[in-house]
Amino acid sequence: MTSKGYVKFLTGIVVVFISFHFITWSLITKNIFGNENDIYVGDLGRLSYSIESLYPRKNESTLNQVYKVYMDYSQTDVITIGDSFSRGDSGGINANYQDFIATEYDFDVVNISPSDNGFIETILMLNSSGVLDKLKPKAIILESVERSAITRLSKPIDWNICGEQGALLAKTSDKFVPHTPDASFVNHNNYMAWIYRILYEFYDNALLSKVYKAQLNRDFFASRDKRTLLYFNEDIENIEKSNLQSVSLLNKNLNHLQTILKEKGIQLYFLPAADKYTIYSKYIINNKHKESNFFELLRRMDKKYKLVDTKSILQKMTDDGVQNVYYSDDTHWTDKASAEIVKHMSF
Repeated sequence: MTSKGYVKFLTGIVVVFISFHFITWSLITKNIFGNENDIYVGDLGRLSYSIESLYPRKNESTLNQVYKVYMDYSQTDVITIGDSFSRGDSGGINANYQDFIATEYDFDVVNISPSDNGFIETILMLNSSGVLDKLKPKAIILESVERSAITRLSKPIDWNICGEQGALLAKTSDKFVPHTPDASFVNHNNYMAWIYRILYEFYDNALLSKVYKAQLNRDFFASRDKRTLLYFNEDIENIEKSNLQSVSLLNKNLNHLQTILKEKGIQLYFLPAADKYTIYSKYIINNKHKESNFFELLRRMDKKYKLVDTKSILQKMTDDGVQNVYYSDDTHWTDKASAEIVKHMSF
């Protein structure tokens, strides 16, 4: 090959390389990674490169009252302890269910992040450290996403665990702030976007993805693609953990925790956030995966605490044809779900 031919060859490669990235960025990945920092797209849409299911949104609060992050307050009505559902990690309008509680019941609501010791253990540490005596809450809401509830709550508990107030404060995090990952138009996501688009044609998890795709029997979302369900792989991988033995131990632990809290006049609420797959599995066309029975097992058990049955509440909404109960591109529910769930809570 002559030097002139070699230069043409290299130039051609560069042109093809730049053209591929520019076209893919313009058509696909810019929609995910090219937004302004205050625009958020959900984790499922981002991980699966499913631009048709994206629902870009800004954080916005339209309610009269909002919850607080625990920073040594003197007294409150309700304490919430939980995971990303309690942090408002969905982003969007009125992302925190606690704000609906604060507004609906005119309550002061404080969120405390769980310690590394565990969710139940955090409440025991709040008790032993004197924080509960200081805050004097009427109620504690213990929230956990369904897929992690057994791991977190169905285990032997050190009921005598002690905690320091300072350690709990150190664990406290700020409210969720949407952030779009930085990316230029030349990036590895451009390759993955095409690989996933091809593999999803043959496999519901594209072989490589943490996100499963399924087709629903009617419109459920407000995104461009109204009938594609995106859900997290752990939604189905953890279904087997919910058996009679594990759910019974979870129930036993929560009953014992309520007995301890009752001595201080505190009502315990258990808020298991139903997995997205749990809510929509009944509508999947030719579903090949098992359905969860976590809520069905827990419903029939004797409880001293109050169960917030999010599956029953939210499936009533989806059965009635309500769209956007969960975000199309996210594992989390929307403000519609939060508002309805809070209506079913009595304090």
